Amino acid sequence: MLRDDRILPFTRVVAAAVIVVLVFAFIVLFLLPGQTDRRFAWTIHPSMTAMLMGAGYGSAIYFFVRVLTERQWHRVGLGFLPITVFTWMMLGTTFLHWGRFRHGSFPFDLWFWIYLVTPVLVPAVWLVNRRHDPGTVEARDARFEVRVRRALVATGLVLVAIAAWMYIDPEGAVAVWPWGLTTLTARVIAAFVALPGVGWHDFHHANVLTYVYFLGLVGTLAAIATLRTWMLRRIDAGDGVRSEPEPTA
Repeated sequence: MLRDDRILPFTRVVAAAVIVVLVFAFIVLFLLPGQTDRRFAWTIHPSMTAMLMGAGYGSAIYFFVRVLTERQWHRVGLGFLPITVFTWMMLGTTFLHWGRFRHGSFPFDLWFWIYLVTPVLVPAVWLVNRRHDPGTVEARDARFEVRVRRALVATGLVLVAIAAWMYIDPEGAVAVWPWGLTTLTARVIAAFVALPGVGWHDFHHANVLTYVYFLGLVGTLAAIATLRTWMLRRIDAGDGVRSEPEPTA
């Protein structure tokens, strides 16, 4: 088979279909977070959780637009591996919390079929298209010193560890999160955390925007920790009452 580094038409069709779904999810979760009781697979409280999920889906639009418009497979190919892990985690979450969903509704049917199909479809796309990967790098592809690569690997391992903890022990995540979660939403957020952890080696490290993204992610985690500390101090000082999340499933 010719290893011409091309992206197959089948891959582009899948990317186009995924973009439509992602845009729908972004609109519902990020722009209309208070309407998940009617427009999403399950009712999400508080709205902050829905917006966090919406931001995650929104960020994935960029990747699939790249798949749709890129000419060379090696620039996007490895991105399918962390997405595969994400879809597996989402499918597992669906079955673990089956009773929490709005069965019989269109949003749930769409959610269920998406996460029933994509755990097989996404790795299939990778397996089929990777046959065209020449396995070589371009002259402009960046190479880093060993210590830099080790630091990047360590960053990915930390994120994977956080994701694994949240997925295996969602009650623990619920207890420390700065706003109310359920075990369902804790596992969903774990899947989003796993994405950059599993896929860190796929980022274009020569692009300054990669580090802007990374610093933004670290800043977000730091902001969450700071917000939690501030809220708990206010509660201890008697300035507020800590609200409990809805019953978990």
